[in-house]
Amino acid sequence: MRVLMWINSGSEIPGGHRVQLQQTARALRALGVEVDEHDGPFLPDGDWDIVHGFQLSAGEVAQARQQGFPVAMSTIYVGLAYGTAAGGGGPTLRDGAGRTYRGMRYLRASLRGREPLTRLATLEMEDQLDRMRAWSMADVLLPNAEGEARHIRDDLGVLTQTSIVPNAIDARLFAPGFDRPRLAGTVLSVGRIEPHKGQLAVIEALRGLPDVTLTIVGPTHPHHREYANLCRTAATDNVTLLSGVEHNELPDLYARHHTHVLASWYETTGLVSLEAAASGCTIVTTDRGHAREYLGDDARYCDPADPATIRQTTLAALGDSASASLRDRVTSQFTWEDTARATLAAYERVVALRGPRTSAAAD
Repeated sequence: MRVLMWINSGSEIPGGHRVQLQQTARALRALGVEVDEHDGPFLPDGDWDIVHGFQLSAGEVAQARQQGFPVAMSTIYVGLAYGTAAGGGGPTLRDGAGRTYRGMRYLRASLRGREPLTRLATLEMEDQLDRMRAWSMADVLLPNAEGEARHIRDDLGVLTQTSIVPNAIDARLFAPGFDRPRLAGTVLSVGRIEPHKGQLAVIEALRGLPDVTLTIVGPTHPHHREYANLCRTAATDNVTLLSGVEHNELPDLYARHHTHVLASWYETTGLVSLEAAASGCTIVTTDRGHAREYLGDDARYCDPADPATIRQTTLAALGDSASASLRDRVTSQFTWEDTARATLAAYERVVALRGPRTSAAAD
């Protein structure tokens, strides 16, 4: 099996999408798959059995299809309600997150005038239509959760076959820290610094707690440096912000903190929550998205819009003991080896159904 893993949009932004691509590629190579990785807007020259796209546009998917390559797409879809208000029925948590986020974007645009407001609405519609076209042209979609697959179908009407591929961690890297002693009242939050991840709300939620220390770790999103400055300004004496941490330094950080908090507006999974759970942290995560499919009742769930609930769930988690059952579930079901096997099975089904490659480039 020969595979091209291709990312374009967002390739310059650090985060879970990059980790997912790189770690899946590494684990596939261990299974004997030949994997090439590519960043950029144009399909490179080469001969593969399948192209695996991450955040590709419809035009980029079309390039692969025109060359006769079947296409698998990792969706990393946060749900339509995150960007637009859902209609019909009563409000849900998911709808509320979408309305709040979208409302802030439209308020900022409206304050600048009619033209920026019209431009935002047009771009939002174009982005959504492009995603629908790209995923409809693909041969298989690889969401990370059943809920994600359902939202792709229900929100967008995309009926492309799906194959659930779990998000994962390197269990050998993180699990050894599970039994390490850690100080009471220590809270960690790992993630790219941006409004979506909600670090400012966590800082505000834990302000004024003399027995609680908070460490925030992550690179600043290149488009949200102002938000990072707000976090630094809001940080009190009990808050430490670390930006230059390599991935292999994270296990020690997890193992020195009692509780990990991820108060994002939406998470399909939250790789850092899986890493922290394997490392022996108690877990607080967002109630928006699909983390419950992975963490079940072994985590506490907060409302990212309400610092009071972040505070309450974090204080409760600081009184909990680490869950060995969650550690065992993560390290046995959500490893990159599991991800690679599920990914390879999806590739093989698509290639078998498509048959020999036929295109002008293949002649």
